[in-house]
Amino acid sequence: MRMPQEEDAAGAGLPEQEQSGSGTHAPSLSGPHQAPPIERPWILVVDDDPDLAKLVQDMLSRSYLVDIATHPREAQAKLRSRAYDVVLTDMVMPEVNGLELVQFVKRHHPDTPVIVFTGFANFKDAVSAVKLGAFDYLSKPVQKEMLLHVLSRALEFRRLKRLEEEMEILLAGAEALGWQSLELLAETPEAEILTSLKEACRQESDLSQAAARVLEAAELLLGASRSSIFLYHPEEQLFTGVAARGPKAEARRRAVVPLGEGVMGQVAVSQRPLLVQDVASAPGLASRRFSYSGSSFLLVPVKGTRLWGVINLTDRRDGTPFQAREVFLGWLLARLLADYLENRQPAAPRPEAAPLVRSLLQEQVPVGLALVDRELRIVVANRTLPRLAGTPGEDLAGASFPASLGLSSGDQEAVAQALRALFRDGEPREFPILKSHRPGRAPCYLGVKLLPSLATSGDQPALAVVEDVSEVEQLRQRLHLYEHLAIMGKLSLCVAHELNNPLDGIRRYISLAQRKKEQPEEVERYLTEALKGLQKMSLTIRSLLSSANPLKAPRTTENLLNLLQEAVKIMMFQASDHRVQVDFHPSPELRQVPVEGDLYHVFINLIKNALQAMPQGGRLLIQGSLTPQGVEISFQDTGPGLRPEEVEQIFQPFYSTKEGGEGLGLGLPICRKILERYHGTLIVESEPGAGTCVRILLPQPSSGGQGGKE
Repeated sequence: MRMPQEEDAAGAGLPEQEQSGSGTHAPSLSGPHQAPPIERPWILVVDDDPDLAKLVQDMLSRSYLVDIATHPREAQAKLRSRAYDVVLTDMVMPEVNGLELVQFVKRHHPDTPVIVFTGFANFKDAVSAVKLGAFDYLSKPVQKEMLLHVLSRALEFRRLKRLEEEMEILLAGAEALGWQSLELLAETPEAEILTSLKEACRQESDLSQAAARVLEAAELLLGASRSSIFLYHPEEQLFTGVAARGPKAEARRRAVVPLGEGVMGQVAVSQRPLLVQDVASAPGLASRRFSYSGSSFLLVPVKGTRLWGVINLTDRRDGTPFQAREVFLGWLLARLLADYLENRQPAAPRPEAAPLVRSLLQEQVPVGLALVDRELRIVVANRTLPRLAGTPGEDLAGASFPASLGLSSGDQEAVAQALRALFRDGEPREFPILKSHRPGRAPCYLGVKLLPSLATSGDQPALAVVEDVSEVEQLRQRLHLYEHLAIMGKLSLCVAHELNNPLDGIRRYISLAQRKKEQPEEVERYLTEALKGLQKMSLTIRSLLSSANPLKAPRTTENLLNLLQEAVKIMMFQASDHRVQVDFHPSPELRQVPVEGDLYHVFINLIKNALQAMPQGGRLLIQGSLTPQGVEISFQDTGPGLRPEEVEQIFQPFYSTKEGGEGLGLGLPICRKILERYHGTLIVESEPGAGTCVRILLPQPSSGGQGGKE
């Protein structure tokens, strides 16, 4: 059935407003660390009228720390010297107007909201400022209540943007870990609930019952008193309800929601969690009507090999908004449900054919064949398989099939999981390209197909088919390179076109400045115009770079140095925004260390943590070397440092030292869990007032392995 226009968090609502039922609060689980008091935000007021600037300062000084600049040049100098949370600027000023200052702030400090003051006659300039990126505008004379309201909205917008960036980085690391992320919560009440849920779902054959169990766990873990799960049907481009809890649960369970209606469609397109802490201040949502009582909601995509649906959570029992902690727990619930959906469909019985398969193993065929039992061990294999696996002449009977192919630990685990799923549901699995690398042997690429037994009785083994696809993969990589070169050629033309005009202007202005060097005023004017051209070029280059996804880690990489360089390069913009000088001194020997792309998430997290520890600027020293004991990479910042009790707790889940409890407190646990795959360790050394040094220690890489990874 189609639902009326009024919405709930799922994007499909009910005709009348509903109040969540009263009841006891959810059980108390481990929560975030009680953070120290929040430092008052810094506000920069820019106005060429000192009396007006002082008036605004007096209005704000009770709640904020306020600096004044009476000239845009002075404002730019102040912005270079310290970080401000919001900039308030007049539109009409001598020499440099408010529009140019807005452009300067958005170019050099894109996370800092700008609010402009304007008179009625300059209303069009205020609209232009908003189009350039200003957060909002206020008309003169400035009213205190309106100023405080807009300022609080700007600060909340900045906080939510930072929270979104934090969640994006942490979820990228969690996705690299997969279901292993649950180990981050070891020995916590959350882990016990999730483990019990996973076991209950494994034994549950009815989808609606399994979905209902997930929502019961969501009520315990996240305190959501109103929730629902909708499945996505890509062919029909719509969602259908499968389970719901709270008011009008049955109506929501039977609801049908087209993809283009409501908030669920946004989540389906982005395939990222959507956290709204206050509907009234959320962009694009304030005008919508929602049929739940709270102002905060959370939508989490159920994503595995494809998008399966969305979990909708609203109306926390304690009335507080959902936080980053709930996003992570919701992500784990969605991950568990996705695994259940991908493994739930049983296969139809198949005719007996084991003798035929065993006969085929004796034939001389160009592909590797093996029968694999439920313990994932090879029962029997043909002569071709050892050659493809890089162990010619060996008898592979009794060996672990995933481990016998010379794959990375991540690929071995993927093949093992596929085999287990095959024995559960009887559905074939396929891996088109897997990289095999044996010591002393050039890497090759294998295609692996896993087929169910054709027997109708007994624990018959599965059939594994292994094919050498190296030539096809090399051709594919070559084609990809040619496509990349073609794109780079087009991009180069685009960059040349965009940069040519301002570059020509810069050359002319500098030439004029050289001719007028006896006239300081003229020199300053020409250099000012040249600086504008350089700023335009900087904006163009930043725009081109930001079009790529900076948080998507390379799927694989051939050496540690390149991976570390990529992470540093991506974070340089944030370092510039934080006024942090980054000194990067890695040893060229790191180029000899082969690793996989998941270490990228570790580097991004550690650099981000260091930058956030120095909001008013500082220095970050990144070093790396290859020693007889292994690899050591260090990140040394000049921040305020940590107290001994903080150092002891930073690896605890949901513990955060960030102000206001904004941090999720999972960045370092995720880093440590990823490093465990490499038998590596993470060491944090810090003292109050002496900064923090985080060191990564990895064992000596093997000659043909993956940098110690298993």
